[in-house]
Amino acid sequence: MIKKSLKYILIVIINLLVLTILLAIWTDKFELEFNNSVRPIEFLKLLGVSLLGLISLRILVTFFRKFKVVSQKRKIGISIILILLISSYFYVNYGMKIYSNRIVNGELRNGIVKKIELVEMGLAHGNQAENLTSREYAEITKLKWFPKLPKEAENISYSYDYDGFLPDYDFSLSYDLPIDSKVETMTYENETFSKSRSIEIIGNKKRVTYSEFLW
Repeated sequence: MIKKSLKYILIVIINLLVLTILLAIWTDKFELEFNNSVRPIEFLKLLGVSLLGLISLRILVTFFRKFKVVSQKRKIGISIILILLISSYFYVNYGMKIYSNRIVNGELRNGIVKKIELVEMGLAHGNQAENLTSREYAEITKLKWFPKLPKEAENISYSYDYDGFLPDYDFSLSYDLPIDSKVETMTYENETFSKSRSIEIIGNKKRVTYSEFLW
C-alpha cells in the first residue's frame, strides 16, 4: 500500500519543490527588505496546497479503482494534471511576479536596494534612503504604507524605523516639488500619535518635509 502511494507523494513533493524555487526567485532583495516575512508566509501556503493535493490524490485513487483504471502511465498523467490545476494560482501568480520583479523592474529594484541603509540609533528595525526618484519611491509604496507622492516629486528621502513588537514607529519624508505646486502645511497631535508637514522654498523648488510618529 505504501509503495503504491509513493508515486503520488513524489508528485506532490516535486510540485512543492518547484513552487518553492519559484518563490525564492520572485522574492528578490527588494521584496525581502520591505517584506521580510513573505517567504515563511508563502511557504506555509504552499504546504497547505500540498496537503490539499495529497487529499485530492487520495480521492482520485478511489476513482481509479471504481472505474478500473489500470494503466500506470494514465494514472500518473491524470495525477500530475490534477496537482497542477490545484496549484495553478501559485504558478500564475509567481510567474507574473518573476516577470515583474526580475525582468521588467529588476534594474529599478536593484537600484533602490543600493540606496537603502539601516537607520542608526533608532528603534529595533528600519531603513532609510536618500535621493530617490519618483518612480523608485512609487515602487516602495507598492509594499509599504508610505504616503504616495505626486509624479513630479524628486530628490526624495525617507527614514522609517519601528519597534516590531510594539506598534511604535517613526517615519520622516522629504521631497522637492515645482515652486508652483499646491501644498498645505499641517500639524496634528494627540496622546499617542502626531504628524506634520512643513514647506521651505529653496531656489525654484518647494522642499516639503513630512513626519509621522506613533508612541
